[in-house]
Order: sequence, then C-alpha cells, then structure tokens
Amino acid sequence: MRRSLLLSALASLAFATTLAADPTPASAASEIDQHLRDAYQNKIFVLRSFYSGTSLHFDSAGSPPAGTLAGEWTVDGFVNVEDIHVSGSRLHIRASRLHVGWLGADGLKPLHDAVVKGKPDDEKKNRALRIEADLGQGPVTAETADAALSRIFLTSQDSFADLVPDYWKPCISDGLVSKGNFCRFPPELTAIPGVSSPEKNNQDPATISAGAASSIATTFRMPKGVSPPKVMSQHEPEFSEPARLAKFQGTMTLAVLVDTSGVPTNIHILSPLGCGLDAKAVHAVEGWRFKPAEKDGQPLAVQIAVEVDFHLY
Repeated sequence: MRRSLLLSALASLAFATTLAADPTPASAASEIDQHLRDAYQNKIFVLRSFYSGTSLHFDSAGSPPAGTLAGEWTVDGFVNVEDIHVSGSRLHIRASRLHVGWLGADGLKPLHDAVVKGKPDDEKKNRALRIEADLGQGPVTAETADAALSRIFLTSQDSFADLVPDYWKPCISDGLVSKGNFCRFPPELTAIPGVSSPEKNNQDPATISAGAASSIATTFRMPKGVSPPKVMSQHEPEFSEPARLAKFQGTMTLAVLVDTSGVPTNIHILSPLGCGLDAKAVHAVEGWRFKPAEKDGQPLAVQIAVEVDFHLY
C-alpha cells in the first residue's frame, strides 16, 4: 500500500514537472501558431544582416552564434516564410530564399535556377532555409513571438537602404523612389516591411531621378585637358554560384574614383545586375591598379565609370 502511494506521488510530481517545463498551454500555443501563420506565413521578409547558410539559430537577444556570416542581400536578403510555429520556448521557421536580379525595364525581380533535366527540385533544395529562435524564459505569447521576429526580420520601422553596404547605398536610395533609376524596385518588393522607409516615401521622385542622372553624366565626363586613367593591372571577378545556377548574366557599371596613386576608391554601383554579381565586381575592381589621370604632367584624382561583364559563354 505504501509503495502504491509512493508511486502515485512520484507520478503526480513528474506530471507537475512536465507542465512546469512547458509554460505555454496547448490552447495558447495553438492561438499563437494561428497568429503567426496569419501574420507571416507565405509572406516575404528581409533577413537582418543578410545572414547566409541553410540553418540559422538565434538566441533570445536575436543574435546568431559567433562566426555566422553575413551574405549578399540579392542572394541572402529576401526570405519567403513557408511554415512557422512555436514549440515550447522556441520559434521554428521553414523558409526559402529569393535570389533577385534586375531584368531590364521590369526592375528588380526574383530569379529562378535553370531547370536541369531529371532534377526538378534542385532550386527548392538549394534555397531551403530553417530558422530557430529562443523565445526566452516565461510564458510565450504572440507579443513575445513578434518581438523575436522583429529581431530576425526588418520591420516597417527599419530602412533597408541604410543597411546595405556603402557601395549600394546611392543606387538603392534612388531606386526605391524613382521609376527611371537603374536600381528600380517594383511595388511588390517596396511593400515588404522595412524595404521602403517612411522617410524615403516622402522624398520627391523627380529630385531623386534628376540627382541620379546628374551623377551618371558627371561620371562619364572627363575634365578638359585631362588624360584619363589607364588600367595597369586587373583580374576578372568570379561568377557567383547563384547566378551560375540561374544562368544569369549581363553587364553592370561601377562609379570609381581613381586617386593620384592609381588606386580605385569610393566605389559605388551605378547600374546593377543582382544575384550576387555586383559584390563580386566591387571586390574585383578594388584590387585593380591604374595609371592615374594627368593634367599638365601632374597626377589627378578623377571619377570614371567601369563596366564589368559577366557572361557564362
């Protein structure tokens, strides 16, 4: 009899411990999951810091493990959430990355991998992403889940143009408000939280467009009596793997200030390609060396336009 009572007491204690380990009742978890599906599932968001990789883990402060690498936003920035739910004190997301590039007059668009015969699911496998986030101690609510997601994805309070690398900033800032700009974003992408900030929306598109056109015109104009810089050494940029898989190619243009010692500085993108190619071009041109421009036999710092070709064949 005493043994039976002891076993019963131990069983009750184990059950109580189990309940304490899961602070979120099943009914509440179901409501939270429904909220998450309504707010996030089958929608596109921008991943903060454009972290690369197929699996990302965030602590309760929204930080990934040391050594997690930031990627290139045209490959690692946009994420389509396919499934989202909570389990205990953790948030689980199954998603896929969107690789984007500029397609002429259509502006920035998602790109698809070239179909390989017999391997129709390669794109899905190549772009699959799983995200887990620690929701901290205590009861999990829709608010705590939303707060965790705001540390993972951009929100409407963020400004995407301020978060990209410096060589992207002028082009992106112009492209978000100007239909004629080479970096133009279509409405379906500017509608993503954080992509088009309220401040950017208040700018005058005519002013932005005129500024962009002036910048490009100035880049190509060499001052009178100045001999232009000449490339003395260069190496070709690598092709990005996402662009190779999509068989995506073309020519992009950089603005480069060649200083008096022939070193390229202040590089920024004038007309982009996307799909990871622009970053490859910038990093390659940073290593080029020029004979500087001269006027009356003296070296002179000038801005030039550099076209970089990416072709597979």
